[in-house]
This record gives sequence, structure tokens and C-alpha cells, in this order.
Amino acid sequence: MEAINLMTINKEVVVEASKQTAFDVFTQKIDLWWPKTHHIGKTPLVESVLEGKTGGRWYSRHEDGSEVEIGKVLIWDPHDHLTLAWQVNGNFEYDPQLVTEVVVNFIPTMSGATRVTMEHRDIQKLMGGAKIIADMDQGWGMILNLYKKVADEA
Repeated sequence: MEAINLMTINKEVVVEASKQTAFDVFTQKIDLWWPKTHHIGKTPLVESVLEGKTGGRWYSRHEDGSEVEIGKVLIWDPHDHLTLAWQVNGNFEYDPQLVTEVVVNFIPTMSGATRVTMEHRDIQKLMGGAKIIADMDQGWGMILNLYKKVADEA
């Protein structure tokens, strides 16, 4: 088992799509790849939403009609870069005072594919210690593989 850096989770996938398509699938089509099992709402997840602008909301809609905040868009640089505020604590509750960053870059390859790198920074701010971070490391890997599947087919 690899050692886990308590400051950052790093993941990378190569998608068989242009960086424009890769970015658009990541942002505009998040509901197609974000797993319905991974949410912090009180009822089942109906839709994941990422508003396409700096300052935009990142939230989920649920069966009971509620909207649950996850974070916000800190940097919106279409087709190149995205920085999101993850405002979910180690107890998997929204915390408006907490900000950890999810930084995503879209890098074209020579073959026309796109290398998508993701870095979840400052996760030591989450309560729950190494176990929660290890679970998040595994979770981000699974989530990015779901994203890759949708982006490859776009």
C-alpha cells in the first residue's frame, strides 16, 4: 500500500477526447458521471450541478427537493483549468467555513487525447484523520474512472 500524503490527493486519467470535450464533460455533464451513491444529502441524489463560471455553485439536488451545497467554482478557465472549493468536512457535511481545493487541469497529448490531472489540496483541514483521507483517495480514483468512461464516449 502506498503512503498517503496528508496534504494532497493526486489523480490522473487520459481521456480519448479533445481538451474542450474533456473540460465540457467534466463541468457541464458532471451529472452523467458523478456517482449517485456519493452525496451528502438526506435523501437520494437526483442531480449533480456545477455552475459554469467563477463564483458558480457546486451542489446536488435530492429526491426531497432539497439542494445541498458542496462548494463553489474558484477559477473557471474553460478547456484548460478549473479550481473548485470543496466545502465538505470529514463528517461529510457541508461547512461554509471550510475550503479545500480541487484543482483540475486539461492537458492535450500528442495523440489528440487529453491528460486530466486532479489535485485535492489542503485535505489535512478535514476532520477524521488518515482513514478519511485514505477513503477519499480511493473515492477520487473511482470517480475519475467514471468520468473517464463518459469522456471517452463523448
